This record gives sequence, structure tokens and C-alpha cells, in this order.
Amino acid sequence: MLEPIVFETERLQAATLDRAQPGLGLEIRTLFTDKVSRYLPPDCSQLETQDDVAQWLDSRLSIGTIVRLSSTDQVAGYLFVFPEEAAQYRIGYVIAESYWGKGLATEAMQGLINHLAGSNKTTRFIAGIDPVNAASQKVLEKLGFGYDHTQAEIDYYVLETSQ
Repeated sequence: MLEPIVFETERLQAATLDRAQPGLGLEIRTLFTDKVSRYLPPDCSQLETQDDVAQWLDSRLSIGTIVRLSSTDQVAGYLFVFPEEAAQYRIGYVIAESYWGKGLATEAMQGLINHLAGSNKTTRFIAGIDPVNAASQKVLEKLGFGYDHTQAEIDYYVLETSQ
């Protein structure tokens, strides 16, 4: 498993999700509106009860890490980090609807990439998006990701960093 992830960007604070955070279930259910979850995996749009959230968290945390993004002490979104082989990660994000259109997805993902790349000579990042999600495609392209392949109706983009 990954070490705790903590970093700051110009407008965001990022820290590994604390599962014991008071009100976390409500925070997650509130953030994942129909608009927010429309391009995400189906289980992200079915977070209606505390049990739904617990199962969703269990499934994500069994294979990776969730990083909570906050801005002025309010949740702004989450980053997802799934380590694969050495210095390779599948990453993703979800931004609260009230923060859309402000460049926070790009800022948060750049912070995550910088954090994870650290002192590794080469780090490979993989991100998958729904092909009709033009906003996420734009975020990935701004970050330097290039289209790699399509599998199971998901477009995969890759970025390799070198120190």
C-alpha cells in the first residue's frame, strides 16, 4: 500500500482520506450528484445509503488510496491512486460540481503527479475516461497525457515522467 499522500497546490489541500472523518458518508453522497457521476463507473452513481458508501469505500481502498481535496475547509473532490507495478499508477479524480470550470482538476492532478513522481527516475501514469467526457480529455491533454488505447468502451491515456 502507499504511504499517506499529503500535498498542497495553490488553491487545494490534499490528504489521504480519513475513513473515520465525521460526516464522511454524507459528504460522499452529497458530492456524487447525477451530473458528477454520469461519466464514472456505475457504482459511483448508486451511493444512496451509508452501506452503499461503505461498500464503495471498501472496494476502492482494497486496491488503492483515496485522497480528499479541500478548499477553504470544504471538500472539493477526491483523487484516486491505484498502484500497479513499480513506479506505475492508475489515477483518477472527481471534482464537486460547485468547483467545475475553475481549473481545479488540472491543478489537483498535477499536484498528485508531482507528489507520486517524487524522486523516481521514470513514473508512468494511466488514466481512463468515458470517450464522451470532453472536459476530462482536455484535463489529461493539458497535463501531457497522450491517448493510448480503448478497452471496454473506456479511452486510456498515458503520461510518463522523467526526473
